[in-house]
Amino acid sequence: MESFILMLIPFTIVILPDTQEYSKSYPHIFTSQTQWIIDNEEKHNIAFVLHEGDITDNNSEVQWGNASNSMSILDGKVPYAVVTGNHDMGPGGNCESRSSLFDQYFPSSKYEPTTTFGGIFKPNTMDNSYHLFDKSETEWLILALEFLPRNLVLEWANDIAASHQHRKIIVLTHSHVSEDNKLHGSDPLPADNLALSSSPEGANDGIDTWKKLIRRHPGMSFVFSGHYLGTGRITGIGNAGNKVFQMLSNYQGMDEGGKGYLRLVKFDPSSNRVLVKTYSPYLDSYLIDQHNEFVLDEFDFKNRHA
Repeated sequence: MESFILMLIPFTIVILPDTQEYSKSYPHIFTSQTQWIIDNEEKHNIAFVLHEGDITDNNSEVQWGNASNSMSILDGKVPYAVVTGNHDMGPGGNCESRSSLFDQYFPSSKYEPTTTFGGIFKPNTMDNSYHLFDKSETEWLILALEFLPRNLVLEWANDIAASHQHRKIIVLTHSHVSEDNKLHGSDPLPADNLALSSSPEGANDGIDTWKKLIRRHPGMSFVFSGHYLGTGRITGIGNAGNKVFQMLSNYQGMDEGGKGYLRLVKFDPSSNRVLVKTYSPYLDSYLIDQHNEFVLDEFDFKNRHA
């Protein structure tokens, strides 16, 4: 009798760090990123694109229009999730409130017909959403959460995670890990976040979100965030003993708002490894230092802790 070895094909998730300077001053760099994704979808087997927030710098119509033009290149070709950052909220992006032009340019009606759309926290708004996809015999859930998620948002996210315990879970949110490898909340909140933090609705930082949501679910696997300048990494252990890889990537401190660098997170289920690289389609260049290119070994693709 012939024996067959199942070959599980690697796939890639692309992380788009803060694009605020691109939307403001360098829209051609933003477009170079999304066009590269389309042009290389098959080569890298790109399954999903995750935007970490601070889509714009000042929550203005011009900047939202630029962002929409760049991101819409992906429409109908590669699924993506987008979250709001502090610069996407409040008058002039001052984050004094959660008011935003986000839903005018990224309406829920655009995503609801897609095969990966799972649901939203509040009707007709995409500031908190979840998405589902399957690749190489692994089922995934993406929780895309607003900047400093409100208490009810975390309750909703807990319900979604609990109802999908057989899936590996990715949390996408704007601010979670800092450049000194700490969770947001380890240091006092910047002044422009104080208005949200004093709201009766709550404003949960990285420490709060870890305690109230992330550590509770055995399928939790990754958290991707931006906000802080640079890179950072924390590996946390959930209540079920599951490893949770939490990563910061944000290159806007470079010239031209980040020089177009994005993250390529390659999942290889045949070797139980996840390979992370940092690449700029704009420069056709990789960052190869230890903070921007690394391997995560012994990743549990089978969700054995569920």
